[in-house]
Amino acid sequence: MKPQIHADIVSGTSPLTVGIVGGLGRMGGWFAKFLKSAGFPVLISDLHTELSSEDLARKCHVLILSLPMEVFPKEVAKLGPLVPESSFMTDLCSLKQSQVACMLEHARCEVVGTHPLFGPAEDSIKGKRVALCPGRGKRWFSWWEGLLRQHGAVTSVVSPEKHDRSMAWAQALNHFILLCLGKTLDEHGMDLREMLALAPPSFEQQMNIVARLYHQDPELYATIQMSNPYTNNILETFSQYGEDLRKIIKEHDRSAFIQLFEEVQDLGRTILLIKKDK
Repeated sequence: MKPQIHADIVSGTSPLTVGIVGGLGRMGGWFAKFLKSAGFPVLISDLHTELSSEDLARKCHVLILSLPMEVFPKEVAKLGPLVPESSFMTDLCSLKQSQVACMLEHARCEVVGTHPLFGPAEDSIKGKRVALCPGRGKRWFSWWEGLLRQHGAVTSVVSPEKHDRSMAWAQALNHFILLCLGKTLDEHGMDLREMLALAPPSFEQQMNIVARLYHQDPELYATIQMSNPYTNNILETFSQYGEDLRKIIKEHDRSAFIQLFEEVQDLGRTILLIKKDK
């Protein structure tokens, strides 16, 4: 599929060049492959590449930052002033509030925060969700969203603050539950073959998701847990409801259990209606 490049994005006849800082990493490499298949010349920099990140910042029309969040502020402070005002900068971090603010502070170009809501094991972007957080400018935003949608991505436009609030639920709390489940199974020495043989479908799905943690980066997961400013409040609320439910079960308070269950059923009905409307 040939890329659709609007005339007001890149002047002249030179091809639009994409640079990926961290292009040898898993997600950076995924986007390098995706953009090459979309017809763009792609340059990459990483720890031991001939090209440096500064080279990419100066040369490329599009600069994608695929960096660990711990080094992100320092790298953006170094690269931002080198990016021409007519160019475009985006990132692939799992959090957005401080990342978008950092890019806006140090760069003059148009800026968008990008969060691919999938991992590098996926073969295609078709049907995958991507969150986009506008930072500065509309021309490059329209081009970037259009390119992703052209190849089948499902994009959601959201402010950096709302993105991080949602990720405290969708990532931090989700990972917290999975880690607690996995650690509980591990510490109790369960016979996993027997457990899987007896697992109903819903629990088997949870076991499959726990198993997928084997392929994930613990450093990234630690950063997601500890760098999102909204995580602690949500974990405190979750822990409180967990303690309340444990107390209900311990005291055999059947009516309280049924009341709580019916409240969650109401939530489930709302979720089903939302999904039906999509």
